[in-house]
Amino acid sequence: MGVSRSAAFLTAGGMVEFALQFLLPVILVRQLDIDTFGLYRYLTLMLGTALALAPAFMPQALYYFLPRAGGRQLTVIGNAVAWLACMGLVVAFLVSPLSPLAGELSHALHRRTHGLAALYLGLSVLLTIVTTLAIAEGRILWHCSTELALALLRTALVALAAVLSHDIAWVVAALVLDATLRLAVLAAYFLTRPGGARLRCEPASLLAQLRYALPFAAGGSLFAMRAQVDGWIAASILPQHVFAAFTIGAVVLPVATLIRQPINSAMLSHLNRAFASGARAEVHALLLKGSGAATLLLAPLACALFLLAPEIVALVYTERYLAAVPVMRLYLLLVVLQSVAVGFAMPALDMGRLALRINLAGLALSVTLSLAGVHWFGLAGAALGSVAAFLLCELANARAVGKVLGRPWRAMFPLRLAGLVLGACVAGILLAEWCAPAFGAAPWHALGGKLGVYATAALALFAACGGLGELRRLRAPVGGPGGPMSPASASAGAASSTNTAC
Repeated sequence: MGVSRSAAFLTAGGMVEFALQFLLPVILVRQLDIDTFGLYRYLTLMLGTALALAPAFMPQALYYFLPRAGGRQLTVIGNAVAWLACMGLVVAFLVSPLSPLAGELSHALHRRTHGLAALYLGLSVLLTIVTTLAIAEGRILWHCSTELALALLRTALVALAAVLSHDIAWVVAALVLDATLRLAVLAAYFLTRPGGARLRCEPASLLAQLRYALPFAAGGSLFAMRAQVDGWIAASILPQHVFAAFTIGAVVLPVATLIRQPINSAMLSHLNRAFASGARAEVHALLLKGSGAATLLLAPLACALFLLAPEIVALVYTERYLAAVPVMRLYLLLVVLQSVAVGFAMPALDMGRLALRINLAGLALSVTLSLAGVHWFGLAGAALGSVAAFLLCELANARAVGKVLGRPWRAMFPLRLAGLVLGACVAGILLAEWCAPAFGAAPWHALGGKLGVYATAALALFAACGGLGELRRLRAPVGGPGGPMSPASASAGAASSTNTAC
């Protein structure tokens, strides 16, 4: 399956999964009391931290090792499964009452869920291999179909448990049941996999995989912790009801992951092959194609959510949580920036040590700015660090990747397309806000009216400024006429570095 079709399938599946993930808190906030909902949000915070640290980039390393493994693919996969199983046990121990690191909230969560929370977190670490294995082996349709079916089932199970019991123990039991079903699907994948399912673990090759993965794991963990640390700072400094509003503001962060990650996943195997063959021009073209597709999908959606943040919070989470609006809007700026990120390509270019240094500096900056922000600006200031750190780190990533590819850092971004999209979206936001008084104070009327004005204005301006030509160039094959590697597009890209206006 080609890059465009793969990315389209994965992106569509990601968007559906995000919608379902967005739906769950909407149900739970109405079915659980405030303290119980706070425990659930604490569970999700621990889950995010565990998934940021424990897998150690071993699932993503399959993109690198499987194309190079030859007849040893089952050993590569077996090594990853063995590592994730061990780390799942470690995580389950660390969040249990037996661990000296477990705090008061962890003990309360363990009591209320009868230990199921620790089991769920451990299984979640093991199941991270599901996010990459089928994609790395080219079974895109299997991945999309099973993930969609399981996401729908998980949403139904958790919602049913909350509605019928109003008890976090049954909610977490539904999550454990979902994880068990995912294990069964993983077993079915191996049984139907061409080449057999006899997994093997060899310590020597496991160490080789870890030597490759750990620099990226450290860098990726530091990157993920830049967002996680905002939550931990908010939880440790702000009152509980304010922290609840902060977590609601952060619900938009998966927008970037669930749209950008499928595009990255579809690109990584092609980037690895192109770089291994020395085709640096093709690597550059693929990066621009991925960033262009992400910009077209992410930027308009993030800008629409930015415009409608007050109405969304009021309608979905009730007006009690309107303090979440500034946090949500700050994080939506981060989502827009992620549409043109190039740091995901560094594993394919074997730049793990540099990625580690950049992300270490980014984490330090994020902690510093978030602590200062929450002191000076209150709730919204806690989100300031991750936004500023991401921007500076991506500029450093672009400079480093551009140096390897022999290109200036500006050439790492689809500047003309990004300028057209963002210019049209910002104009649409301004026009919608100007028209907002005409729609009245009712949230549903305001949401519909502002969205209609925004969409009409943004689409019209994008088309009028040459956006359709950019779409045709983006759809063209890499290296084909008008494609990212063609002479015409190279000239256009050079011109766009100095002029992004329509």
